[in-house]
Amino acid sequence: MEILTSVLTFFAGLGVFLAGMKLVSSNMQGLAANKIKDTLNKVSDNKLAGVGLGVGASFLMQSSTATTVIVISMVNAGLISLYQSALIIMGANIGTTFTVLLFSVGYLPLSEILAVSALAGIFVVIASKNEKVTRIGWIVAGFGFIFIGLDTMERAVVLLKDAPFLAKALLSLDSLVVLTILGLLFSAITQSSNATTGIVITLAQAGLMPITGAFAVIMGSNVGTCVTAMLAGMGTAVNARRAALIHLFFNAAGVVLFLPFLLVGRQMIENALKSSLSPSMWVAYFHIAFNIVTTLALLPFAKSLTDLSVKVIPEVKKEAKKLKKVKKVYKIN
Repeated sequence: MEILTSVLTFFAGLGVFLAGMKLVSSNMQGLAANKIKDTLNKVSDNKLAGVGLGVGASFLMQSSTATTVIVISMVNAGLISLYQSALIIMGANIGTTFTVLLFSVGYLPLSEILAVSALAGIFVVIASKNEKVTRIGWIVAGFGFIFIGLDTMERAVVLLKDAPFLAKALLSLDSLVVLTILGLLFSAITQSSNATTGIVITLAQAGLMPITGAFAVIMGSNVGTCVTAMLAGMGTAVNARRAALIHLFFNAAGVVLFLPFLLVGRQMIENALKSSLSPSMWVAYFHIAFNIVTTLALLPFAKSLTDLSVKVIPEVKKEAKKLKKVKKVYKIN
């Protein structure tokens, strides 16, 4: 009975956590989306400027997926070029990693203080009649819900740790390739790599998932979030579909880059990280490192990525004529 209660408590915490993520993301987008669209419309072909805009946009909206979908819609409208979209998408993956650092803070004494922001935010929502202030209130409340959810999941997992068969079942998921696929699937369902990372942090902190296993799930979760962008690209102009494909190429390349190192040096990595920072902090740092290193590695090949997407999704004659007209109107090279 205690195990069932713990499982139900874990899912209750997960529900509160996901609700908090949704509140923060949707209201951030409501506040910043139009300004971000205007800013992205003025983006140049400068690599660092494009990546920087992607970082800023996804940080403000707390969603690399939302930024990518906006980019796809702008490519579809002919407002930015395919090359520019590649630069912004690279930066977008970095922007949301800073939120994961907040998740790891949830395991410090500050978590209770941060959770109280849920009440403060709700008071703002009740008291205000101004739409912008109300959105800010929901954002503050959302962050509170995130930490309440994390705390609830942590308490449930601690109890589940005492159930030998369950702990054994979780720890038996030893294959890094399988864990990468699981991260991909869960992230595709929840449409949030940050949500997946929050759960992984909880399991790693409780000792129910090895640190390298947590890293593998995070890598897969980054690929899983590409599903929304791919769906957004369906039925759009050819360049918009290519932009969605670039997003997939980028995250898949990150897995190809990191997974061999984890497979070869797994034991050495786990031994090195055991006696230092907490698992929650290492998971957060890996999430940041994964996206920054992948961006730095692929940035010199941004043009090659766009060329590859063109080869995979070739031009259709009718769309080629339409694209030429759009480029002429908006003066896009």
